[in-house]
Amino acid sequence: MKNNKIYANKSFFILIFSLLVFGLFIIYNSTAYFSQSTFGSPFRFVILQLVWIGIGLVGFSIFSNLDYKKLKSASFIFFITSIVLLVILGFVGTFFCKSPDDTGTLFAPCLNGASRWFYINPKPLPELPFFGVIGLQPSELAKLTIILYLSAQLSKFEKKKGKNLDPFVVYIVTSLLFAFLLLLQPNMSTAVLVFMIGSVIYWVSGYSALPMLIATPIIGIMGVLLVLTSDYRRARLLTLLGVTPEVDYEAGYHIKQVMIALGSGGFFGLGFGQSRQKYQYLPEVASDSIFAIIGEEFGFVGTSIVILAFGYLIYLGYNIAQKAPDKLGRMLAAGITSWIGLQFFINVAAMTKLIPLTGMPIPLISYGGSSMVFTLIGLGVLRNIQKQVEV
Repeated sequence: MKNNKIYANKSFFILIFSLLVFGLFIIYNSTAYFSQSTFGSPFRFVILQLVWIGIGLVGFSIFSNLDYKKLKSASFIFFITSIVLLVILGFVGTFFCKSPDDTGTLFAPCLNGASRWFYINPKPLPELPFFGVIGLQPSELAKLTIILYLSAQLSKFEKKKGKNLDPFVVYIVTSLLFAFLLLLQPNMSTAVLVFMIGSVIYWVSGYSALPMLIATPIIGIMGVLLVLTSDYRRARLLTLLGVTPEVDYEAGYHIKQVMIALGSGGFFGLGFGQSRQKYQYLPEVASDSIFAIIGEEFGFVGTSIVILAFGYLIYLGYNIAQKAPDKLGRMLAAGITSWIGLQFFINVAAMTKLIPLTGMPIPLISYGGSSMVFTLIGLGVLRNIQKQVEV
């Protein structure tokens, strides 16, 4: 038993370390040309990613050594902070981002018609050397927050007859609140992801699943209506289905370049550094589209290895959840694991035309500060639970 525990601990660390290192190589490879031509150095993005990883590892260390039971009280602080930031961005997204030309407000700009960033030092405040303007994506904080807050709240209830409605109300109100505020940005993909994470937490809490099963088709219909009544969401769906070719030029061009990248890779790939799509043909090459670069350079074999690596990380996470010493630990571990697993699946599904194109980074691999920092903090919580589990 002791040897199994040591093996599981090593596997957990090796997987995280391997994915982080692999991500750094891919980010450097995919951004070097653009970084050199724009900033005069091929290392800008990989250096920034190293900084985000460093900050994230500090958070990982803190939360892996902090007893997860203490997060019950801290979860309310996370909740208030997330709600305030999401309300601000939702307000800006609703009233100040009505057209692509809108600029938003000082601390919450409009980028591509959406308000998803909160700037810490916007102009005219001075830029930081090398870093420039620092931004935070509250949507990434929201993913961690709903796990901490909902797990803490649901762990307070006792399973008694006639009391099953109370935890369901907590789950549905909390999940819908986060989803609604994210939709106002607008950011439907993250809204769906956050609601799914909340649903997983409620499912593993052990309370009656009947209310959730009744509510699921209603919420599903609401989601379909949100897609059909939004011009750009409907256009992306039609582009995926091929009903009206290139109905959304941006999405049509993006997914076409992704298909070219994956198709060019074949079985074994073109080889490391040999991608052609990285030369500013493929949008969001180091973040949302990084899976396409992996496929182009490493082929079916390389993408399969990445999928297997995440599959094993998800297996370890659910194994921790299954053997957690209490309900709080079980919900936290299941929520964090589902967050990483669902986000990875959504990215891969979007890149392979299984779902409409959407912006969702690959955890631990894609470029991005907010995603990296909060993902590593979440994994730190998972590690703390693992310490108290006999795997």
